Amino acid sequence: MRFDHIIWDLDGTLFDTYPPLITSIERALGELEVAVPRADLVRLLNDTLATCMDEIATRHALDALVLEARVAYYQRQVTERDQPPFDGVICLCERFLKAGGQNLIFTHRSRESAMRLLDWYRVEGLFAECLTVEDGYARKPDPAGFNALIERHALPRGRVLAVGDRALDIVAGQRAGIRTCLFRGEPDPAYPPDFTITAFDELRPILHLPV
Repeated sequence: MRFDHIIWDLDGTLFDTYPPLITSIERALGELEVAVPRADLVRLLNDTLATCMDEIATRHALDALVLEARVAYYQRQVTERDQPPFDGVICLCERFLKAGGQNLIFTHRSRESAMRLLDWYRVEGLFAECLTVEDGYARKPDPAGFNALIERHALPRGRVLAVGDRALDIVAGQRAGIRTCLFRGEPDPAYPPDFTITAFDELRPILHLPV
């Protein structure tokens, strides 16, 4: 199977954004005199940030709006330098593009924050399009964003690979009728990905890129 198009997730896939997010949550919880093990935060973030916040607030009888506001406060202090690309992923995108492939992004981030990150690392030109929350498509695991990119760019579904770090990325890809690759995440047994990788060197042979 040869892939000519990749639809990338951004947070936790292209860029290592979860460590500063987890630190922001921990600092907010510290203000509220609540301690949650880091492993629990990682597990909860395998869903969505909103779900994570709701569960923590419910479990510890916190005001969810206050918690979200404090997390947002600390997140505003996070810089692009704190959210680097994962090792090897930018080189892989460059090689895939040079080989005639096409990179696209569907992220739950705002457009402003997504473009700021891409601009900081000077990689915006590697991606044909970046769909964000402002584009109005339902969040994953709904396949609407994937379907929009596929239809807008007339992509043959058999040649499209979705790459993400969470089970919801895999579910969305499968519902869109495309192959999927899970990066480092915990797979959902009900929705096994076509490929699993722990480093981006492992994606190169899947894409049939030369050494």
